[in-house]
Amino acid sequence: MNTSPLFSPVNRHRLKASTAIMRAMAHPLRIEIIRYIDECETVCVNDIFEALAIKQAVASQHLRVLRQAELVYTQRQGKFIFYAIHYDRIALAANIARNI
Repeated sequence: MNTSPLFSPVNRHRLKASTAIMRAMAHPLRIEIIRYIDECETVCVNDIFEALAIKQAVASQHLRVLRQAELVYTQRQGKFIFYAIHYDRIALAANIARNI
């Protein structure tokens, strides 16, 4: 069994989290979605797919990836779900990218 600090549970967790973030940020459309949400502060999926001229299903798929990576969070208002940026995670992604 390897006892190197590189393979510690904490580092494995960080690597797993950073991998999820980088994978989520790797798609140009997801970057556009993040930019649009940032401009609007909070936005519902209808506004996203209309503004970016994409299908609702495509927007929903990409938003799911962003939610799983915790780059965005949701808030339900009636029948609508609004998305906002999780800026701490975006900062983490930027830090990871700088260190690569």
